[in-house]
Amino acid sequence: MCARKTFYLFAKASDAQQFCAVRQDQPIPAMIDGVQWHYVDCIDTSRDKPFGFDVDDAQRATRDRGVYFYKREFIFSQPGVLLKAA
Repeated sequence: MCARKTFYLFAKASDAQQFCAVRQDQPIPAMIDGVQWHYVDCIDTSRDKPFGFDVDDAQRATRDRGVYFYKREFIFSQPGVLLKAA
């Protein structure tokens, strides 16, 4: 079923790193009111892989709670060796 792979994504208004996802074949929870959570996109997990989004966790969470929460954090590390310009 295609709908099990398709999710609506919402971003938390007060924190641009926090997201939640709802499967397209499920109702949108009342907590997603357009004020605290804003619609971002619709993704098909067979081809789209948003950073921080775990498809298996999303399937379990939406089956159990109707919504999947995840955080997109960027972690930068310093390379051990600096790159030289050519």
